[in-house]
Amino acid sequence: MRKIALLAVVAFAAACGSSSSTDAGTGFLRVANFASDIPAADFCIKATGTSTWTAGVLQAAGGTSGLVYDGGITVLGTKQVSRYFAYTAGSYDIAVYQLNLPGSTCATPMASLTGVSLGSGVSKLVTIVGIGNTAGLPTSHQLVALTDETSVGAGNVAIRFANMGVASIPGGYTVVPPIDLGVVIPGGNPAIFVNTAYPGVAPARTTPYPVDANGYATMPAASFTAATTLFICPTGYTPTTAPAYCSTFSVSAGTITSGTLASVYIIGVAGTPPNAIFCGDSTAPPVLGYNYSMCTTAIP
Repeated sequence: MRKIALLAVVAFAAACGSSSSTDAGTGFLRVANFASDIPAADFCIKATGTSTWTAGVLQAAGGTSGLVYDGGITVLGTKQVSRYFAYTAGSYDIAVYQLNLPGSTCATPMASLTGVSLGSGVSKLVTIVGIGNTAGLPTSHQLVALTDETSVGAGNVAIRFANMGVASIPGGYTVVPPIDLGVVIPGGNPAIFVNTAYPGVAPARTTPYPVDANGYATMPAASFTAATTLFICPTGYTPTTAPAYCSTFSVSAGTITSGTLASVYIIGVAGTPPNAIFCGDSTAPPVLGYNYSMCTTAIP
């Protein structure tokens, strides 16, 4: 696995990934296209139990290019994830379909998900991630719902890593194996996120850093006042035991600041090891007023 430049995400997240207030009884939904063989997609939504889909949400909002997959390696990576759209609290079905493909509509989607709860009496953000491959290699298209958080306590930061990676290997494709991410310190390499398996986030844990049920690790912002070295390894390995299988990278002092709330999506890049897309988790208006989320890319 090539080095993933976390510096880009933390600088970005510190600038625009902090939380914002939302209204109780409203649900917020954004959708991402991480399916490497779907170059452009849109999504529809309908109340669970009803039969009428909306029109393509991004098309209707002026995001005519749709959700454009590019592996997170160019500026188009910012169009892989929609902005948050607000809906009355309730249960919804979501469908993602390929743009510019004859016969591809909300009624004949590449993947769909039913019974997604938005709001549930409190503000709730949900990211639906479209992943997989038409040929089913290594997995068929599917949608995965991730619950995004809306706030982080004063003086803290909350960051989530999600394993959505499909990588090319000789003779086909494979998913990124379960990974650990941690910090390099004198005398040890404690993992922050452990066993982050495809497709999803790290399981909850309490030590040495709390990771909650939604996959977020909350840490004091003061922990990053000095330069920090982090690592990514296959689960069960460390930079000490298996340096050839791990990547380490530095985070400059002061680039993670109080209030940072962000998700890092490890995704696939055809023909190369995984790359990553970094998104601030917030319902604030997207940068420049686009219909896409506050995301940036990093080039290993």
